[in-house]
Amino acid sequence: MKTRYAQTVVRASFILTLAFLFIVPEVFGQYFGRNKPSYRRFDFQVFQSPNFEVYHYFNNDSVPLSIAQSLEKWYVRQKLFFGDTFDVRSPVLIYGNHPEFQQTRTIGGTISIGTQAFAEALRNRIVMPVLETNAQMDHVIGHEIAHIFHFRAMFENDSLSMNSMRNLPLWFVEGMAEYFSIGGIDTHTAMIMRDAIHKDEFPTLEDMTRNFRFNPYRFGHSFFAFFGRTWGDSLITPLFLETAKFGYERALERIVGLSATTVGNLWKESHRTHFGPLMADSARHIAPGKRVVSDRNAGEMNLSPSISPDGKFITFFSERDLVTLDLFLADAQTGRIIRKLNSSLRNQDIDGFNFFESVGTWSPDSRKFAYVVVKQGQHQLSIVDVNRPRRTRIIRIPGILSFNNPTWSPDGNNIVFNAIVDGHRNLYKYNFASNTVEQLTNDRYSYIHASWSPDGRYLAFATDRPQTTQMNQPINFRFNLGIMNMYGPVRNIRVLDVFPQANNVNPLWASDGNGLYFLSNRDGYRNIYFVDLQGINQVYQLTDLYTGVSGITQLSPAMSISRGTGDLIYSHFQEGKYFIYRVESAQFEKRPVDPLLVDFTAGTLPPFNMAVLPLIDPKLAYEPAAPIFPVDSFAVTPFESRFRLSHIGSSGVGMATNRFGTGLAGGVSMLFTDITGDNQLFGAFAVNGEIYDFGGQIGYMNQRGRIRWGGMISHIPMPFAFMRLGIDTLTTSRGPIIVDNLQLLQYRIFENQMMGFAFFPISTTRRIEASASLAWYYYRIDAWNNYYYQGFMIGQDRERLEAPPGFNLQRIGISYVGDNSYFGMASPIRGQRFRFGIEQVFGSANMTNITADFRQYFQLRPFTLAFRTTHFGRYGSGADNQNIFNPLYLGFPGFVRGLDYSSLQRLQGGSLVQDESIFDFLLGSKVLLAGAEIRLPLTGPERLAVFSSSILFTEFNLFFDAGVAWQEDHILTFDPNYARASNKRFPFFSIGPSVRINVFGALIVEPFFAFPFQTEMPTRGVWGINFLPGW
Repeated sequence: MKTRYAQTVVRASFILTLAFLFIVPEVFGQYFGRNKPSYRRFDFQVFQSPNFEVYHYFNNDSVPLSIAQSLEKWYVRQKLFFGDTFDVRSPVLIYGNHPEFQQTRTIGGTISIGTQAFAEALRNRIVMPVLETNAQMDHVIGHEIAHIFHFRAMFENDSLSMNSMRNLPLWFVEGMAEYFSIGGIDTHTAMIMRDAIHKDEFPTLEDMTRNFRFNPYRFGHSFFAFFGRTWGDSLITPLFLETAKFGYERALERIVGLSATTVGNLWKESHRTHFGPLMADSARHIAPGKRVVSDRNAGEMNLSPSISPDGKFITFFSERDLVTLDLFLADAQTGRIIRKLNSSLRNQDIDGFNFFESVGTWSPDSRKFAYVVVKQGQHQLSIVDVNRPRRTRIIRIPGILSFNNPTWSPDGNNIVFNAIVDGHRNLYKYNFASNTVEQLTNDRYSYIHASWSPDGRYLAFATDRPQTTQMNQPINFRFNLGIMNMYGPVRNIRVLDVFPQANNVNPLWASDGNGLYFLSNRDGYRNIYFVDLQGINQVYQLTDLYTGVSGITQLSPAMSISRGTGDLIYSHFQEGKYFIYRVESAQFEKRPVDPLLVDFTAGTLPPFNMAVLPLIDPKLAYEPAAPIFPVDSFAVTPFESRFRLSHIGSSGVGMATNRFGTGLAGGVSMLFTDITGDNQLFGAFAVNGEIYDFGGQIGYMNQRGRIRWGGMISHIPMPFAFMRLGIDTLTTSRGPIIVDNLQLLQYRIFENQMMGFAFFPISTTRRIEASASLAWYYYRIDAWNNYYYQGFMIGQDRERLEAPPGFNLQRIGISYVGDNSYFGMASPIRGQRFRFGIEQVFGSANMTNITADFRQYFQLRPFTLAFRTTHFGRYGSGADNQNIFNPLYLGFPGFVRGLDYSSLQRLQGGSLVQDESIFDFLLGSKVLLAGAEIRLPLTGPERLAVFSSSILFTEFNLFFDAGVAWQEDHILTFDPNYARASNKRFPFFSIGPSVRINVFGALIVEPFFAFPFQTEMPTRGVWGINFLPGW
């Protein structure tokens, strides 16, 4: 028989541990963050070819048939390159346009404006939109099918698995896919290589693997062109398989017998040998005109320039503020930034701008500027008054969901643009007065970069309609110059016979209407040309640059002309940056060139003289005259939603045995989805300790409609433990003795819950969340008794103690959430976040939970000023029921630094802490927090941080925290005379420095030195550490 007279030696630990368990999921969950766009429901159909299943929602069969034929053409090519075949059909999801592609449910993350497609491994699935041109569509299909063969190799090869993908650097897989879909001639990749050689920043293979500032697509493409032209295209696939097994260093040694360093040096030297002589002429390094926008007055990426008709202003997109790419207005003569016309931070209804391959247009009076924005899941036309930017009109074009490159008519009544409608690419004209749309073309060709003649009688554009010399080709993927008459009932189109097989884009009418300026890569570079339309179409070359006039891609518009003055502005790629130049048309030196002469020597990736016969280039150059499979090989099949495993993760399994018993630890999570991702079934199961510590949850989410909803059931054990020292009486053979009992008490709270939830994304930055749940809670308490007599352990036992009664809670709540912030090194540096929520709790306790949280970030380079005010409160009859809810605590991580239990114990006896009564003032059913920080990026990317580092990302902070906790019967006061009154609550404060360290993106560690105080200025500080991102 035992008689226990126990004394708890760690009084507060029980309260704090239990409170942490209840509050952390609620307060520190992912309750901020941007939303994946979700604006419409997609009703997919299935179009089946011999090797693919095309999922689409077009209203005609011609589009899926054309896509399926392209897939099969590329399958035959890549099958030859990889030496592999498909044994089952590979699914391909096709969205109608890029804004709808951004809404795909197949992946959970957001899709940027520059992402044109992706391939996914477990399902061997390609997801992509219809792109603006036939050439882009063809190339991206070829690129993604190469990835499907990559993934198949991981599963089909006995010595490989998905873990082998970790041995493949990004430049390796993307560069290989680019080479297998483009070949060894690419003027855009060559331009970037020439620039890298000129500025002596050509990377080693290790640089590309470890430093992400080198474009993995372009440099990877260049490497595989070099490898294939040096050792043979047939060795690329063996190199890929060996790299997946051993890494690229050992793979190169095994395949070509040379070290990675040697191969990298040969690669670099081949570029010096090939491109060096082509850049020797110093005149090629001087761009005509005046540089008006550069990294000195804007950013390093200054894109899509447009000059006003009166020649006074220019607009352009730039990342001048580092974290966002915004629209700026500048003086055309000096480049002085006048104002910011729009920003994603300013208008939270806009999901993005298309700055990659679209340019805006000026009204004829130079007062307004129109450009394309993404809003509510479609492209819309935004028209801004450049003198009053807040006076912006946004137009939803009737019947048009995706369009680009608007051009304003000289009379101001119409805008022409290229658009994608039901999978077809054509030109359209929108009339402001009638709000109507006229379709200008209706065929299988692509049209981009439309431009009105000064008199409004003609429209010039770039198109893949064939020239005279291309009429006999099965299909043409090169861009030519086209002209359409706009003055008659019949829209006749004339294609100019200029530079066949080159890409001729971005046509602009001369101010007198007698000719066209345009960009062409006909000499392997990217230069400005002029074609005189008053006669025999004489062509003149106006620039001769060693890099080129270019935007981010080959089809990015990169120049603009003033209709009134004839001045041109253009974007010049040099030193890895994009500069904007202004030049008067008379300043160009016109050099006549043969309109039929094309030479791609400068656009050929080295080595120019191949050591072996090529395999890739001849196969890519051949376009079959007829489809690979006849039309009757394709079929329409019904769509079926079937769940398949999309992801599985495991934390491993372990077992341990000691004097306290046998324990098991491990877990597994699984995600099952249908092919479109509209329906998701997920489950997670884990155990950590004994069998009682088994937990799991199963949930379902429906993402098909605008409102995403689902449900979940779960069983969650929440164990915690503490030790206490007590005095016991232990009965022995010699009679009772008094012993010390060092007792380990293990508490378990079990939660069984059913929950339903829904959220409505208003835009990518704002959403409404709602949830309802029923939960049951019960306890288990186990005690491990360790008996000590005269300092020696004499025995142990375990017993189950009587547990308090369980309880049940029902909750229903709704929240309004916004987040347009941008993250820096370890915390947000620009924008704002907010959450306002209300939740009603029923059952064993009745109360209302209120959340009000607002945070604002001002970037004042290099610093950021961050402010927040936050309130978490329980109101009602059950708010102070501490039998169920543990109190909120000001010392929680992320609240007021320096007020956690251990820190206050170290401060015992100081000006703040005189006795343990201080803890009563830190607990309550409501907390109000305020904070301010000065954040300085310390190490990280060169343009953002004080010290450049590609590995270590840190920030230094000076913080001020304030907070107060209270209950229903307390009175808030700001009078320091009542700081310790029993019925009043006065705020606590904390100041000090901290450093946040981003540990490879997986964890953020914040050591800090805090000076907590209340009414008197602090004299002593305390060290602490948080494992949280900055608020």
